[in-house]
Amino acid sequence: MTIRRLSLSYEELSRAGRDELKRLVEADLLDQPTRARCVHLARFFEKVSQMAGQVAGNAKVADVLSKAQLQKIWRETTDEGASPLALGPRPFVH
Repeated sequence: MTIRRLSLSYEELSRAGRDELKRLVEADLLDQPTRARCVHLARFFEKVSQMAGQVAGNAKVADVLSKAQLQKIWRETTDEGASPLALGPRPFVH
């Protein structure tokens, strides 16, 4: 019996709750392209976190990083030459 894996877009991933994503990953219910999108999102948020540092109080990341900087980070983290399988499990960014 073949397990049918889910294919989720970036938008669908952004709407999914953290607990639901964790459940889907742990149950191996996501297809390879979706897992690659998850890894891309993890790399993006990890890089943004490193560059923005601690955002104090009610400040937002956009108060620290410009739209152009965020777009550059998005493009840079899209293709780092690493397969999601090669990276292994990535922690969820809080």
